[in-house]
Amino acid sequence: MKIVFVSFFIFLAVSVFTTDGLTCEEEKTLVKPCLDYLTKKTDSPSTSCCDGLKQIISSTPTKEEKIDACKCLEESGSDVPNLDKDRANNLRKDCKINVYNFMSDDLDCQKLD
Repeated sequence: MKIVFVSFFIFLAVSVFTTDGLTCEEEKTLVKPCLDYLTKKTDSPSTSCCDGLKQIISSTPTKEEKIDACKCLEESGSDVPNLDKDRANNLRKDCKINVYNFMSDDLDCQKLD
């Protein structure tokens, strides 16, 4: 379960746009609207979910920031039951976010580029 959550969120921290560094709590708040979709409570991700993903992506331009975001979301992901792996892996596409996807099933936050 933890790997699925990390796989879902790792793409959030792999693109460069701006430098509006976020705290871990802010990142958790931004991804919270995605949980209904990822646990099959809704049929599509909400606008607030996709906007939150975009904001996290734009706020993690350096490798260190990407790793920090990954670790934050990895830690919080262990508390979320019933995440759908297919939805998690396709969320980037479902939100029409065009960033390169570095996800893998054996994701290690330290291996981010």
